[in-house]
Amino acid sequence: MLAAAAPLFGHHSFGAEYDGNKPITLTGVVTSIQWTNPHFYFFIDVKDQNGKAANWKFEGYPPVVLNRVGWKRTETMLPGDTVTVFGWQARDGSNWAHSRFVTFAKNGKKLESGPPAGNGDGGNTPPVVPQ
Repeated sequence: MLAAAAPLFGHHSFGAEYDGNKPITLTGVVTSIQWTNPHFYFFIDVKDQNGKAANWKFEGYPPVVLNRVGWKRTETMLPGDTVTVFGWQARDGSNWAHSRFVTFAKNGKKLESGPPAGNGDGGNTPPVVPQ
């Protein structure tokens, strides 16, 4: 007899958490970074039109993949950096999103931060070009 246990905090599909029809582009200041597996997380404070800051959580590739696409853990993104993030918002409308690209104000560099949007069945939604 073979038995397997599912991890308490497992990997999830894009379609389960994010809406491929809700692309977002936000600019803010990095407040925290978590180089964890199976996903990298970072948080930014985004100011609204009245100057009130809201903290947003972004999910991306695992650290090993970020390294392959040009990220360096100790220098690419640091707390205090201003970044512009393109991705897709959580289905529940909260301040949580899947990140696809990050552009850094300090050097103008744009790096891939996560995979393209998927619809949860292994396919991709139509591509959305960041503005």
